[in-house]
Amino acid sequence: MQKLFLKVCVMLLAGLVAGTALSAEQPEFPRGSTPVLMVGDSMMRILGANMEKEFRLADIQPAVAFSSLGSGLVRPSVFNWFTRLDELLEENHPKTVFVALGTNDRQALETVEGNIIKYGDPAWEPAYRECIARFMDQLLAADVDLVVWFLLPPMKDAAVQEHAQLVNRLATELAGEEARKDRIFLYDMGSIFSRRAGTYSAYMMSPEGEAIMVRDPDGVHLAVGGAKAVAKACVKNFYRGR
Repeated sequence: MQKLFLKVCVMLLAGLVAGTALSAEQPEFPRGSTPVLMVGDSMMRILGANMEKEFRLADIQPAVAFSSLGSGLVRPSVFNWFTRLDELLEENHPKTVFVALGTNDRQALETVEGNIIKYGDPAWEPAYRECIARFMDQLLAADVDLVVWFLLPPMKDAAVQEHAQLVNRLATELAGEEARKDRIFLYDMGSIFSRRAGTYSAYMMSPEGEAIMVRDPDGVHLAVGGAKAVAKACVKNFYRGR
């Protein structure tokens, strides 16, 4: 399998019209990097459907999306992402995996031992860090060439934005560690439709000057317009040579 030389960095490379990548170079997936699997919480629901469509139009197949509304890494007794991921990897044998998680994790965390850590407790962040690390390593332990980890976009509400920044910081730190830095690629989908880096935008302008709704009225999730923009950007950025 062709090796992908990617170096994850922690500085935002701003200004890419089709999205911002946290990498020293924009990768182009080799043809062997299919099948493609997209997994995530409610952020992936509309996004995954649009990615399936865009991949199909670009003849990038098979490409399958799975999302679970209201799920996250902190409450395995409600929905166990680690168990479900094993099942999805076994069912689809993906070479490339896109991940969108963390939106719903601003809540109490269940540890492996069954203890509950309240959100905001000093022990919550290191415990959540372990959840993200476990999920990343579970992917890398499978026969996956590359993981694309979507950073959460800017949020409308200040408290939700603070959580999103925490999730993004932890993912960035973990992806940059030596054992992961060549196989986990961070992607800032928020830069596609934010007028200014790090700020929330409900609309973006099309090349024709039309206002397109890109975020859901809840101030958190993507609207169809935003999902389409991200999906098209993924095909354009990652599969240019197809």
